[in-house]
Amino acid sequence: MRDGGAVAKALLAQIAQTVEALKQHDGAAFASMHRHLSRGHDALQSVVAFVVANVKRDPNAVFAGSVPYLKLAGIVLGGWQMARAMLVARQKHADVPSFYGAKIATAQFYAEHVLPQAVALEASIVSAKGADGVLALSEEQF
Repeated sequence: MRDGGAVAKALLAQIAQTVEALKQHDGAAFASMHRHLSRGHDALQSVVAFVVANVKRDPNAVFAGSVPYLKLAGIVLGGWQMARAMLVARQKHADVPSFYGAKIATAQFYAEHVLPQAVALEASIVSAKGADGVLALSEEQF
């Protein structure tokens, strides 16, 4: 990360604002999205910190976690967009209840079935120290 993670940190700040906005709404769907997006945000933040701290000192550890990192970012950013749509759907729900109700239900499904994967992906990058597992075998051992 040439910028020391500045762009990623700015994006994480925007996600954190959405997490806070979710707290302003009642209901199981909003509580679920708040809980799971908050955990996803924390997982992505942890991995960004790991990448920034290790990219120069131990680049292989960072490279080894590149695919899980992309998956993690995609899941969390997808959840963030679902949460933003959910907030708009709450405001406009009275206009077309079936359409906006479906938006809220879809976001809740994503929160409960997709976002939880973020924590596992974080662990595969940070806790496993990436390269230790991926590069433990020599080429001859394959």
